[in-house]
Amino acid sequence: MAAPVVLVERPQPGVTLIRLNRPDQRNAVGWQTWEELGPALAALAADDTCRAVVLTGSGGSFCAGGDIKSSPSRGRGLGAPAARLLVGQRVLGDLLRLPQPVVAAVEGPAMGIGWSLALACDVVVAARDAVFGAPFVLRGLVPDGGAAWFLTRALGRQRASALLLRGGRMAASEAQEAGLVGLLTETGAALDEALALAAEMARGPAEALRLTKGMIRGANDLPLERFLELEWLSATLDITGPDAAEGRASFVEKRDPDFSALRDGAP
Repeated sequence: MAAPVVLVERPQPGVTLIRLNRPDQRNAVGWQTWEELGPALAALAADDTCRAVVLTGSGGSFCAGGDIKSSPSRGRGLGAPAARLLVGQRVLGDLLRLPQPVVAAVEGPAMGIGWSLALACDVVVAARDAVFGAPFVLRGLVPDGGAAWFLTRALGRQRASALLLRGGRMAASEAQEAGLVGLLTETGAALDEALALAAEMARGPAEALRLTKGMIRGANDLPLERFLELEWLSATLDITGPDAAEGRASFVEKRDPDFSALRDGAP
């Protein structure tokens, strides 16, 4: 059997670390990657003990993109040449739908589909030497993994066109200025910073965080009128739950909130 290329670890309570593990290929994504990452994400979505997720790569690289040394084709019919992309799109959808906050820890290159994986996370933590790229057209390909969607929404049509139509790259500092990186760290520190951020979230109110994540996602897709309906529904669900009750109690009692009993399943 082939060695696993997606490692799932629990470095601290409530935090799950997913590590792309093909360091000799700079974690390029092939069939095996998607076939292991998909079930790993499905398991986390159903895991109440997981409160936050960190996605990273091994060997000083986040992900060099799709594995061009292996065939993306499978089966027969019109969709066969891009069969691997269809599987990847499904897994990216699973990543977007995870109820837990997801933090990308990016060291080195995040290219092509690798950049899409990072953009699908809620927060991107990048080292100063990280580089993001969309080299699709340089290989005679169109952007995939939602790259054109993510980048056009984040950058606007003009800046996205200037990047995508020439297969351009962005340094980590430039990506932060463009709003594509949430936190910039020193070289080699991205994973530690991402784990610290995930641990902070894992100590927080799980349901409030889940609802807030949904609101942030909804803000990209909904007009204000519809968004305010989502906001009202989220507030209604949250205010009747234990997260808000502990928040109110801690305020009245002039202490820091403690959500640990809620995380541990206490009534």
